[in-house]
Amino acid sequence: MRLKETIVEIGRELGFHNIVIGGLAPMTTAGEIYSAWLDKGYGASMDYLKRDPVGRVSPALVLPGSRSVIIASVSYYTEPTAAPPPVAGRVARYAVGLDYHPTIRAKLRDYAALIEKEIGRPLLRKPYTDDVALFEQALAARHGLGFVGKNSLILGPQLSGSYNFIAELFVDLELEPDQPYVGTCGKCFRCGDACPTAAIKDGAMVDSNLCISFLTIENKGGIDPALRPLLGQWVFGCDICQEVCPYNSRPQEAPWPEFLPAAGVGHHLDLLDLLTIEDDMEFRRRFEKSPVRRPKRRGLLRNGLVVLGNHLAVGHGHSDEIIRALRHFRSRESDSMLLEHADWALAQGQARA
Repeated sequence: MRLKETIVEIGRELGFHNIVIGGLAPMTTAGEIYSAWLDKGYGASMDYLKRDPVGRVSPALVLPGSRSVIIASVSYYTEPTAAPPPVAGRVARYAVGLDYHPTIRAKLRDYAALIEKEIGRPLLRKPYTDDVALFEQALAARHGLGFVGKNSLILGPQLSGSYNFIAELFVDLELEPDQPYVGTCGKCFRCGDACPTAAIKDGAMVDSNLCISFLTIENKGGIDPALRPLLGQWVFGCDICQEVCPYNSRPQEAPWPEFLPAAGVGHHLDLLDLLTIEDDMEFRRRFEKSPVRRPKRRGLLRNGLVVLGNHLAVGHGHSDEIIRALRHFRSRESDSMLLEHADWALAQGQARA
Protein backbone atom coordinates (compact mmCIF):
# COMPACT_ATOMS: atom_id res chain seq x y z
CA MET A 1 0.00 0.00 0.00
CA ARG A 2 2.87 2.37 0.76
CA LEU A 3 4.29 1.92 -2.75
CA LYS A 4 0.89 2.69 -4.24
CA GLU A 5 0.62 5.89 -2.19
CA THR A 6 4.13 6.88 -3.24
CA ILE A 7 3.30 6.32 -6.91
CA VAL A 8 0.27 8.58 -6.60
CA GLU A 9 2.35 11.26 -4.87
CA ILE A 10 5.00 11.12 -7.60
CA GLY A 11 2.35 11.58 -10.27
CA ARG A 12 0.86 14.60 -8.56
CA GLU A 13 4.28 16.18 -8.15
CA LEU A 14 4.75 15.85 -11.91
CA GLY A 15 1.50 17.73 -12.51
CA PHE A 16 -1.05 14.97 -13.06
CA HIS A 17 -4.24 15.91 -11.23
CA ASN A 18 -5.91 12.56 -10.57
CA ILE A 19 -4.16 9.18 -10.43
CA VAL A 20 -5.73 5.77 -9.85
CA ILE A 21 -4.51 2.20 -10.20
CA GLY A 22 -6.23 -0.13 -12.63
CA GLY A 23 -6.39 -3.89 -12.94
CA LEU A 24 -6.05 -5.86 -16.16
CA ALA A 25 -9.21 -7.98 -16.06
CA PRO A 26 -11.35 -7.94 -19.22
CA MET A 27 -14.02 -5.22 -19.44
CA THR A 28 -16.90 -7.44 -20.55
CA THR A 29 -19.83 -5.15 -19.76
CA ALA A 30 -18.05 -2.16 -21.22
CA GLY A 31 -17.45 -4.16 -24.38
CA GLU A 32 -21.19 -4.78 -24.73
CA ILE A 33 -21.88 -1.05 -24.36
CA TYR A 34 -19.21 -0.24 -26.92
CA SER A 35 -20.61 -2.79 -29.38
CA ALA A 36 -24.10 -1.33 -28.96
CA TRP A 37 -22.71 2.13 -29.74
CA LEU A 38 -21.12 0.83 -32.93
CA ASP A 39 -24.27 -1.12 -33.88
CA LYS A 40 -26.28 2.11 -33.74
CA GLY A 41 -23.91 3.58 -36.34
CA TYR A 42 -22.72 6.21 -33.90
CA GLY A 43 -19.10 5.63 -34.91
CA ALA A 44 -19.86 7.29 -38.26
CA SER A 45 -17.00 6.81 -40.73
CA MET A 46 -14.38 6.03 -38.06
CA ASP A 47 -13.93 2.42 -39.11
CA TYR A 48 -10.72 2.13 -37.09
CA LEU A 49 -12.91 2.05 -33.98
CA LYS A 50 -14.16 -1.36 -35.09
CA ARG A 51 -10.69 -2.92 -35.14
CA ASP A 52 -9.57 -5.48 -32.55
CA PRO A 53 -12.83 -5.69 -30.56
CA VAL A 54 -11.31 -8.22 -28.12
CA GLY A 55 -8.13 -6.25 -27.50
CA ARG A 56 -10.06 -3.05 -27.01
CA VAL A 57 -11.61 -4.41 -23.80
CA SER A 58 -8.66 -6.58 -22.71
CA PRO A 59 -6.10 -4.42 -20.88
CA ALA A 60 -3.85 -7.44 -20.25
CA LEU A 61 -3.17 -7.69 -23.99
CA VAL A 62 -1.83 -4.15 -24.27
CA LEU A 63 1.56 -4.98 -22.76
CA PRO A 64 2.22 -8.69 -22.19
CA GLY A 65 3.95 -9.08 -18.85
CA SER A 66 2.35 -6.03 -17.27
CA ARG A 67 0.48 -6.52 -14.00
CA SER A 68 -1.16 -3.15 -13.33
CA VAL A 69 -1.90 0.11 -15.09
CA ILE A 70 -1.43 3.58 -13.62
CA ILE A 71 -4.29 5.73 -14.96
CA ALA A 72 -3.78 9.47 -14.76
CA SER A 73 -5.56 12.61 -15.86
CA VAL A 74 -4.22 16.10 -16.42
CA SER A 75 -6.16 19.26 -17.10
CA TYR A 76 -5.82 21.11 -20.39
CA TYR A 77 -8.11 23.97 -19.39
CA THR A 78 -6.97 27.50 -20.23
CA GLU A 79 -8.64 30.83 -20.79
CA PRO A 80 -7.88 32.98 -23.84
CA THR A 81 -4.91 35.26 -23.27
CA ALA A 82 -5.31 37.41 -26.39
CA ALA A 83 -8.14 39.05 -28.29
CA PRO A 84 -9.39 36.97 -31.22
CA PRO A 85 -8.58 38.05 -34.79
CA PRO A 86 -11.24 40.20 -36.49
CA VAL A 87 -12.54 37.17 -38.43
CA ALA A 88 -12.02 34.18 -36.16
CA GLY A 89 -12.92 30.55 -35.71
CA ARG A 90 -12.95 28.90 -32.30
CA VAL A 91 -10.59 26.05 -31.35
CA ALA A 92 -11.54 23.44 -28.75
CA ARG A 93 -9.55 23.90 -25.56
CA TYR A 94 -7.69 20.61 -25.83
CA ALA A 95 -6.04 21.83 -29.03
CA VAL A 96 -4.94 25.37 -28.16
CA GLY A 97 -1.41 24.29 -27.18
CA LEU A 98 0.95 21.65 -28.50
CA ASP A 99 -0.07 18.14 -29.46
CA TYR A 100 -0.80 16.32 -26.22
CA HIS A 101 0.40 12.90 -27.42
CA PRO A 102 4.19 13.50 -27.30
CA THR A 103 3.85 15.81 -24.30
CA ILE A 104 2.01 13.29 -22.13
CA ARG A 105 4.09 10.32 -23.28
CA ALA A 106 7.23 12.23 -22.26
CA LYS A 107 5.70 12.98 -18.84
CA LEU A 108 4.78 9.32 -18.41
CA ARG A 109 8.35 8.30 -19.22
CA ASP A 110 9.54 10.72 -16.53
CA TYR A 111 6.93 9.17 -14.22
CA ALA A 112 8.27 5.68 -14.92
CA ALA A 113 11.87 6.77 -14.32
CA LEU A 114 10.95 8.18 -10.90
CA ILE A 115 9.13 4.97 -9.99
CA GLU A 116 12.18 2.96 -11.05
CA LYS A 117 14.32 5.12 -8.80
CA GLU A 118 11.89 4.47 -5.94
CA ILE A 119 11.81 0.67 -6.35
CA GLY A 120 15.46 0.26 -7.33
CA ARG A 121 14.95 -1.71 -10.54
CA PRO A 122 13.94 -1.19 -14.18
CA LEU A 123 10.25 -1.47 -15.01
CA LEU A 124 8.59 -3.25 -17.82
CA ARG A 125 6.42 -0.32 -18.82
CA LYS A 126 4.64 1.36 -21.70
CA PRO A 127 2.92 4.79 -21.82
CA TYR A 128 -0.25 5.50 -23.79
CA THR A 129 -2.64 8.38 -24.27
CA ASP A 130 -5.40 8.03 -26.83
CA ASP A 131 -3.04 6.08 -29.09
CA VAL A 132 -3.86 2.44 -28.47
CA ALA A 133 -6.91 0.32 -29.33
CA LEU A 134 -8.17 0.32 -25.75
CA PHE A 135 -11.49 1.46 -24.29
CA GLU A 136 -9.76 4.04 -22.10
CA GLN A 137 -12.95 5.69 -20.91
CA ALA A 138 -14.27 2.42 -19.51
CA LEU A 139 -10.96 1.54 -17.85
CA ALA A 140 -10.80 4.97 -16.20
CA ALA A 141 -14.39 4.72 -14.95
CA ARG A 142 -13.92 1.17 -13.64
CA HIS A 143 -11.12 2.33 -11.38
CA GLY A 144 -12.40 5.64 -10.10
CA LEU A 145 -10.76 8.31 -12.23
CA GLY A 146 -14.30 9.66 -12.57
CA PHE A 147 -17.69 8.59 -13.85
CA VAL A 148 -19.10 8.66 -17.36
CA GLY A 149 -21.30 11.71 -17.88
CA LYS A 150 -24.24 11.93 -20.24
CA ASN A 151 -21.96 13.54 -22.80
CA SER A 152 -19.82 10.34 -22.64
CA LEU A 153 -16.87 12.17 -21.04
CA ILE A 154 -15.18 11.19 -17.80
CA LEU A 155 -16.25 13.60 -15.04
CA GLY A 156 -13.64 13.67 -12.31
CA PRO A 157 -14.26 13.81 -8.56
CA GLN A 158 -14.45 17.02 -6.49
CA LEU A 159 -15.59 19.06 -9.48
CA SER A 160 -12.42 18.28 -11.40
CA GLY A 161 -14.74 18.00 -14.38
CA SER A 162 -14.00 16.85 -17.90
CA TYR A 163 -11.35 19.21 -19.27
CA ASN A 164 -8.79 16.46 -18.80
CA PHE A 165 -6.57 14.24 -20.89
CA ILE A 166 -6.49 10.60 -19.80
CA ALA A 167 -3.29 8.55 -19.97
CA GLU A 168 -2.07 5.12 -18.95
CA LEU A 169 1.25 3.72 -17.83
CA PHE A 170 1.29 -0.08 -17.96
CA VAL A 171 3.80 -1.54 -15.51
CA ASP A 172 4.94 -4.91 -14.19
CA LEU A 173 4.09 -3.99 -10.60
CA GLU A 174 1.38 -5.81 -8.67
CA LEU A 175 -0.68 -2.94 -7.24
CA GLU A 176 -4.12 -2.98 -5.60
CA PRO A 177 -6.70 -1.70 -8.13
CA ASP A 178 -8.93 1.21 -7.15
CA GLN A 179 -12.70 0.91 -7.13
CA PRO A 180 -15.19 2.94 -9.21
CA TYR A 181 -16.01 6.50 -8.23
CA VAL A 182 -19.71 6.92 -7.52
CA GLY A 183 -21.08 9.96 -9.31
CA THR A 184 -24.11 10.87 -11.36
CA CYS A 185 -25.52 13.55 -13.63
CA GLY A 186 -28.90 13.04 -11.99
CA LYS A 187 -31.67 14.64 -14.00
CA CYS A 188 -29.31 17.21 -15.52
CA PHE A 189 -29.18 17.18 -19.32
CA ARG A 190 -27.66 20.59 -19.94
CA CYS A 191 -25.09 19.08 -22.29
CA GLY A 192 -27.76 17.52 -24.49
CA ASP A 193 -30.00 20.58 -24.40
CA ALA A 194 -27.10 22.85 -25.39
CA CYS A 195 -25.71 20.64 -28.18
CA PRO A 196 -26.60 22.48 -31.42
CA THR A 197 -26.85 19.27 -33.45
CA ALA A 198 -28.58 17.08 -30.81
CA ALA A 199 -25.67 14.63 -30.96
CA ILE A 200 -25.99 13.52 -27.32
CA LYS A 201 -28.31 10.56 -26.97
CA ASP A 202 -29.72 8.51 -24.10
CA GLY A 203 -27.35 6.22 -22.23
CA ALA A 204 -24.24 8.42 -22.28
CA MET A 205 -23.86 7.96 -26.02
CA VAL A 206 -22.84 10.49 -28.64
CA ASP A 207 -23.81 10.13 -32.30
CA SER A 208 -20.60 11.04 -34.08
CA ASN A 209 -22.52 11.68 -37.30
CA LEU A 210 -23.89 14.81 -35.62
CA CYS A 211 -21.07 15.74 -33.26
CA ILE A 212 -19.29 18.98 -34.19
CA SER A 213 -15.99 17.55 -33.00
CA PHE A 214 -16.32 14.64 -35.42
CA LEU A 215 -17.56 16.84 -38.25
CA THR A 216 -14.58 19.20 -37.97
CA ILE A 217 -11.80 16.72 -37.09
CA GLU A 218 -12.30 13.08 -38.08
CA ASN A 219 -14.76 13.61 -40.91
CA LYS A 220 -12.97 13.30 -44.26
CA GLY A 221 -15.77 14.46 -46.54
CA GLY A 222 -18.00 17.46 -46.89
CA ILE A 223 -20.25 18.72 -44.13
CA ASP A 224 -23.99 18.33 -44.64
CA PRO A 225 -25.42 21.76 -45.59
CA ALA A 226 -28.16 21.30 -43.00
CA LEU A 227 -25.52 21.01 -40.26
CA ARG A 228 -23.26 23.84 -41.38
CA PRO A 229 -25.12 26.69 -39.66
CA LEU A 230 -25.07 24.68 -36.42
CA LEU A 231 -21.27 24.72 -36.30
CA GLY A 232 -21.40 28.39 -35.39
CA GLN A 233 -17.81 29.60 -34.98
CA TRP A 234 -16.22 26.20 -34.26
CA VAL A 235 -13.41 25.69 -36.76
CA PHE A 236 -11.81 22.79 -34.87
CA GLY A 237 -13.64 20.68 -32.32
CA CYS A 238 -16.29 21.88 -29.90
CA ASP A 239 -16.55 22.48 -26.13
CA ILE A 240 -20.24 23.33 -25.76
CA CYS A 241 -21.21 20.22 -23.79
CA GLN A 242 -18.33 20.90 -21.41
CA GLU A 243 -18.96 24.63 -21.08
CA VAL A 244 -22.49 24.08 -19.75
CA CYS A 245 -21.64 21.16 -17.44
CA PRO A 246 -21.98 21.97 -13.71
CA TYR A 247 -19.03 19.68 -12.98
CA ASN A 248 -16.84 22.15 -14.87
CA SER A 249 -17.77 25.11 -12.69
CA ARG A 250 -14.28 25.22 -11.13
CA PRO A 251 -11.90 23.81 -13.73
CA GLN A 252 -8.29 23.19 -12.85
CA GLU A 253 -5.75 25.10 -14.92
CA ALA A 254 -3.38 23.26 -17.25
CA PRO A 255 -0.16 22.63 -15.30
CA TRP A 256 2.32 22.37 -18.15
CA PRO A 257 3.48 25.13 -20.54
CA GLU A 258 2.98 22.84 -23.55
CA PHE A 259 -0.80 23.15 -23.10
CA LEU A 260 -0.91 26.94 -22.85
CA PRO A 261 -2.23 29.07 -25.75
CA ALA A 262 1.17 30.68 -26.23
CA ALA A 263 2.66 27.30 -27.10
CA GLY A 264 0.28 26.57 -29.97
CA VAL A 265 -2.41 28.16 -32.12
CA GLY A 266 -4.39 29.58 -29.20
CA HIS A 267 -8.14 29.69 -28.76
CA HIS A 268 -8.90 31.18 -32.18
CA LEU A 269 -7.71 30.85 -35.77
CA ASP A 270 -7.55 33.77 -38.17
CA LEU A 271 -9.85 32.48 -40.90
CA LEU A 272 -8.79 34.96 -43.58
CA ASP A 273 -5.19 33.95 -43.02
CA LEU A 274 -6.21 30.29 -43.09
CA LEU A 275 -7.56 30.71 -46.62
CA THR A 276 -4.13 31.78 -47.85
CA ILE A 277 -2.58 28.33 -47.22
CA GLU A 278 -2.06 27.05 -50.75
CA ASP A 279 -0.68 23.53 -50.31
CA ASP A 280 -0.15 20.68 -47.88
CA MET A 281 3.51 21.51 -47.34
CA GLU A 282 2.70 25.01 -46.09
CA PHE A 283 -0.08 23.59 -43.95
CA ARG A 284 2.24 21.08 -42.29
CA ARG A 285 4.85 23.76 -41.68
CA ARG A 286 2.34 26.05 -39.95
CA PHE A 287 0.70 23.42 -37.79
CA GLU A 288 3.49 20.85 -37.38
CA LYS A 289 3.17 20.46 -33.61
CA SER A 290 -0.50 21.39 -33.21
CA PRO A 291 -3.53 19.10 -32.90
CA VAL A 292 -5.31 21.20 -35.54
CA ARG A 293 -3.23 19.49 -38.22
CA ARG A 294 -5.37 16.35 -37.75
CA PRO A 295 -7.96 17.09 -40.50
CA LYS A 296 -5.16 18.23 -42.84
CA ARG A 297 -5.38 21.27 -45.09
CA ARG A 298 -8.51 20.07 -46.85
CA GLY A 299 -10.46 19.46 -43.66
CA LEU A 300 -9.41 22.59 -41.80
CA LEU A 301 -10.11 24.83 -44.79
CA ARG A 302 -13.51 23.14 -45.20
CA ASN A 303 -14.27 24.04 -41.59
CA GLY A 304 -13.03 27.59 -42.07
CA LEU A 305 -15.27 28.07 -45.08
CA VAL A 306 -18.30 26.93 -43.08
CA VAL A 307 -17.52 29.33 -40.25
CA LEU A 308 -16.98 32.17 -42.71
CA GLY A 309 -20.40 31.44 -44.16
CA ASN A 310 -21.86 31.54 -40.67
CA HIS A 311 -20.18 34.90 -40.05
CA LEU A 312 -21.75 36.25 -43.24
CA ALA A 313 -25.16 34.86 -42.31
CA VAL A 314 -25.30 37.00 -39.17
CA GLY A 315 -23.88 40.12 -40.76
CA HIS A 316 -20.25 40.19 -39.62
CA GLY A 317 -18.65 43.61 -39.40
CA HIS A 318 -15.97 42.50 -41.86
CA SER A 319 -18.40 40.97 -44.38
CA ASP A 320 -16.93 42.78 -47.39
CA GLU A 321 -13.44 41.56 -46.51
CA ILE A 322 -14.74 38.03 -46.02
CA ILE A 323 -16.46 38.04 -49.42
CA ARG A 324 -13.31 39.28 -51.16
CA ALA A 325 -11.24 36.59 -49.47
CA LEU A 326 -13.74 33.88 -50.44
CA ARG A 327 -13.80 34.99 -54.06
CA HIS A 328 -10.02 35.07 -54.22
CA PHE A 329 -9.84 31.63 -52.65
CA ARG A 330 -12.34 30.32 -55.15
CA SER A 331 -10.38 31.71 -58.08
CA ARG A 332 -7.27 29.65 -57.27
CA GLU A 333 -8.63 26.51 -55.56
CA SER A 334 -9.14 23.28 -57.53
CA ASP A 335 -10.62 20.93 -54.92
CA SER A 336 -14.30 20.43 -55.80
CA MET A 337 -15.37 19.86 -52.21
CA LEU A 338 -13.73 23.06 -51.01
CA LEU A 339 -15.19 24.98 -53.96
CA GLU A 340 -18.68 23.80 -53.03
CA HIS A 341 -18.17 24.93 -49.44
CA ALA A 342 -16.84 28.28 -50.64
CA ASP A 343 -19.91 28.74 -52.84
CA TRP A 344 -22.13 27.89 -49.88
CA ALA A 345 -20.33 30.44 -47.73
CA LEU A 346 -20.74 33.17 -50.33
CA ALA A 347 -24.41 32.31 -50.65
CA GLN A 348 -24.92 33.04 -46.96
CA GLY A 349 -23.84 36.63 -47.56
CA GLN A 350 -26.09 36.92 -50.58
CA ALA A 351 -29.04 35.53 -48.65
CA ARG A 352 -28.60 38.14 -45.95
CA ALA A 353 -28.28 40.92 -48.51
